[in-house]
Amino acid sequence: MRDDQRSFPELGLTPGQQALYESLVASPDTVSTDVTGTADFARLAELGLATRLPGQPPRWTAVAPDVALGSLLAGRRESLRELRQRVTRMADRFQRAATAGHPELVEVLHGRDAIHTAFEDLIHSAETELLIFDAPPYLNVLTPPGVEAVRRGVRMRTVYDREGVAIPGRLAQLADFLSAGEHARVADVPMKLLLCDRQVGLVPLRPDLALETCLLVRDPVLLSALSALFESLWERAVPLDVGVRQRAESDPEAPSDLERDLLALLVAGLTEQDIAEHLGCHIRTVRRHMNRLFTRLDAVTRFQAGYQAVMRGWLTADDRGDVCTN
Repeated sequence: MRDDQRSFPELGLTPGQQALYESLVASPDTVSTDVTGTADFARLAELGLATRLPGQPPRWTAVAPDVALGSLLAGRRESLRELRQRVTRMADRFQRAATAGHPELVEVLHGRDAIHTAFEDLIHSAETELLIFDAPPYLNVLTPPGVEAVRRGVRMRTVYDREGVAIPGRLAQLADFLSAGEHARVADVPMKLLLCDRQVGLVPLRPDLALETCLLVRDPVLLSALSALFESLWERAVPLDVGVRQRAESDPEAPSDLERDLLALLVAGLTEQDIAEHLGCHIRTVRRHMNRLFTRLDAVTRFQAGYQAVMRGWLTADDRGDVCTN
């Protein structure tokens, strides 16, 4: 079918009305009275496709297509424009109604005060779980991130960055967290992160900058991705059991408290100098204990020592090394 033979229902013409109009266009002489009395012709006259000539008796003729159809198309375009505006307004009302009473999915927080307030609010509002990536820079190094939440029964899992663990005084603080019930591991942490019950998250806008701008995330898709990132790094991180006193008394070669802390720090990746500073002893003392431990564990490398220590239960406390994927 040629384009000029297609019907135009969008212009308000039935196939019969279109056929009549096309016949009139092909013979633009005065329309016979047999035709002017039909309903199809009355519709053509209503749409401006046929016009009455002056004089008596009444005579009718077809209106040129470019004039008649042009005006109809312009009217249709205006109707479509109005319809589009109505659809846009309805869509806006629908969106407002759908999100009424719900906070923004991603909120930008500016300034350390606002970030610190949001951080504290999430810690205090947690009901079941806190997932944390702990890495420099810090707003306040010695501020406990969630001991209060742990003590009221919230399960807290933290992956500490090796650089953060090496800060003087940090290990003593972490020992308190572990004693309170925190589950901790050490790794190279890519960014700071706080997930509260997997319902709200706090992340820096730019991980390479100081804490001046953060995102408060409530979007379920983003939260799911952040949770998956946490679990992936948690699986690869090294358990941190420093300060936790749970030795197998039946093992005559079980490490002393000092040796056990030394092992935990060694496997976590701290240098001999960092370990000496944290344990308050000389680096030669650290090396002497390390040599003895490596001999008892039949190990040559840190990895071998850590593996053997875990296998013997020397670095396990309350199943702290288990991977949680709930």
